[in-house]
Amino acid sequence: MQGILFPRGEVEEREGLKEYRQRGGYVALEKALKGSTPEGILQEIAESGLRGRGGAGFPTGKKWAFTRECAVEPHYVVLNGGEDEPGSKKDRLLMENLPHLVLEGTILAAYAVGASTAYLYINDQYKEAKNSMAGALAEAEAAGLCGKKILGSDFSLDVVFVAAPPNYVAGEDSAALEVIEQKQPLPRQKPPFPATAGLFGKPTAVNNVETLANVAPIIAQGAAWYRGFGTPESPGTMIFSLNDEVNRPGIYELPFGSSLRFLIEECGGGVKGKKAIKAILPGGPSSAYLPADKIDVPLDPNSVRAAGSTLGCGVVRIVTEGSCIVEETLRC
Repeated sequence: MQGILFPRGEVEEREGLKEYRQRGGYVALEKALKGSTPEGILQEIAESGLRGRGGAGFPTGKKWAFTRECAVEPHYVVLNGGEDEPGSKKDRLLMENLPHLVLEGTILAAYAVGASTAYLYINDQYKEAKNSMAGALAEAEAAGLCGKKILGSDFSLDVVFVAAPPNYVAGEDSAALEVIEQKQPLPRQKPPFPATAGLFGKPTAVNNVETLANVAPIIAQGAAWYRGFGTPESPGTMIFSLNDEVNRPGIYELPFGSSLRFLIEECGGGVKGKKAIKAILPGGPSSAYLPADKIDVPLDPNSVRAAGSTLGCGVVRIVTEGSCIVEETLRC
């Protein structure tokens, strides 16, 4: 199925700069620096309806506006690749195979919020992802797409890599800031929120990898194009992870509003052994189990919330008849 992040339906190997540019890569960055303003980028992201894909679903345009409008300097951007949700591997795959898509989104975010430094906070166990992102950064800098005076403009960006501890709490946005500041990976009390008082006490836009991967396509194609995917209330797509409970485990990008049944049966090939479903966890450990009769719920935040759960990070876990749901809960 054609998507936004995976336009050919899937990515089997790392995409280098040449291949990325052949399919329109960095057109968005050129459009931003030569034909728009930071405020214009903010408006396009806001009009697209893009929401965070890390679990909270906060409107990205609003988050960026808080940081952009804060008078305190400097501003920062943090790519949150601390992914350690059990069963989640979408951020890793994006960084490994589509590093330029992720990097371009990060650069655009920095331009929009007025940041001159971006931190790539990547799970320390993701060696291949870090190497892929480092390779993409080197390619981009050599081509004048990152670093000093990007594309001949007055905008410059320094990119810093930080290893994220491989534990669940280290992926929380304020805990990521603590690690970057060389402290223990523990969440901060909120408010204040990172958007206005984040890294080193300065305004910081912290965004999940999948969120930033959506930015370049939106800027290149426009908010109206992006809203052609998904539902009016939840535009765009989301990456869902299916694990060993189904016949075809993997990650699948689907428009918001696709049914949970479609994900499990059509994408995943159904439950292994044709076992009956007892319960479904639609969004990883941060979500609540849905009973089997909710399998036709549309996969969008409002519908899943109305059904009694949340989309979380999109990791779908299935409990089959004959399995103990208490044991499954403890395993999560």
